Amino acid sequence: MTETPSGSPSPPTDRVVAVVELLAADPLPLTVADITARLDLNRSTATAVLSALEATGWVRRDPGDRAYTLGPGLLGVAEAVHARAGAADTLVRELHDLAERVGCGVALSEIGSAQITFVAVAGGPDALPSGIAVGTRLPLRPPGGAAVMPWRPPADRESWLARAPRGGREELAELLVLAGATRVTLWRPTAEHGQLLAVLRDVVALLDAHPGRADLRSRVLDQLAVIGGQPYTKADLDDDQPLPLSYLSAPVFDSAGRPRHELQIGPLRAAVNRDERTWYIRELQAAAERIGGA
Repeated sequence: MTETPSGSPSPPTDRVVAVVELLAADPLPLTVADITARLDLNRSTATAVLSALEATGWVRRDPGDRAYTLGPGLLGVAEAVHARAGAADTLVRELHDLAERVGCGVALSEIGSAQITFVAVAGGPDALPSGIAVGTRLPLRPPGGAAVMPWRPPADRESWLARAPRGGREELAELLVLAGATRVTLWRPTAEHGQLLAVLRDVVALLDAHPGRADLRSRVLDQLAVIGGQPYTKADLDDDQPLPLSYLSAPVFDSAGRPRHELQIGPLRAAVNRDERTWYIRELQAAAERIGGA
């Protein structure tokens, strides 16, 4: 059986989602044998899922080689998602322009109640973080979502902090106060995890070729976010000395003044002086305001 998240309320639904995501990710049609091998499903289960999806038009089977691709029945769903939450052309251009200006990867994520979903990604010299693509979902736990958490209800903030390692909760609580005042968070890599960070990035690259291990890939990405993000304090940032900088994040406020999204850039630099840090912050916040206004 395909691997599903621990405690999933509906493994059969997870299998349907896995089949659709696999067909969306692969540019070539896939046979039942391809799908069963890639998702660790038995043939009868895969056939039942594909039959149901074909009946709705969500997948299409070629009568010649009997391979499956996504079907036109998804067009209405795709258009609705694009209109409500997806990346419009202007948003994509904004992210690519920002990536070009700051010279690194850029990502826009929607911060839900339990998950972070990446809705737009613009490449740079380095990925942000490694393995992230549009549609990637991660559990909502520190450090993810820190830029929007100051504006969430107290119960949500407490739940978020409770998911952090016990020794780091006080530091993260102080970060939320700073983030609420400055509307930006800055992060550095943890020195003791530098080698592990490189290894996990390699693991993500390998798992990209095996969609059936989606849950394992999600857990690895989650760990990448944790060990790659140690928050800076105000005293740190007031220091004139160059500092290592992994990434910065800022809230994106919608027309109602709610920060539903987080914009992130990843310089991944070993030494960034104070003037450069100020410039990064200015570029990031200006882009977040333009995206929110759009």
